[in-house]
Amino acid sequence: NALFKQGVGCLGTLYSHQRTTMLRLTTFPRTYKKKDQPEGANVSDYFDRGWCFSESALSSLTKGCGNSLDIGRMREGKEYDRPYALIAECATGGGGRRPPPPG
Repeated sequence: NALFKQGVGCLGTLYSHQRTTMLRLTTFPRTYKKKDQPEGANVSDYFDRGWCFSESALSSLTKGCGNSLDIGRMREGKEYDRPYALIAECATGGGGRRPPPPG
């Protein structure tokens, strides 16, 4: 528990540092079924989760689009023959959204 708390205290640095790359999974694969998840699993959409919003917000403060990638934008069956093609696909759209309402 103490180690977890210590780690959580450093996450802002990890997400906002210019030289780290953040991988976001903002959409689930088509085969993912919310109803099949274990009881108690968080099946909320990405931007309806407070922590996910915080990660994206911190990341967008200092990172260029090539260092904040949404791997949910990858397309099933599409081959990415060059790393830059994958980055271009996943970097489009950005991560900016309004924060979820308190509650």
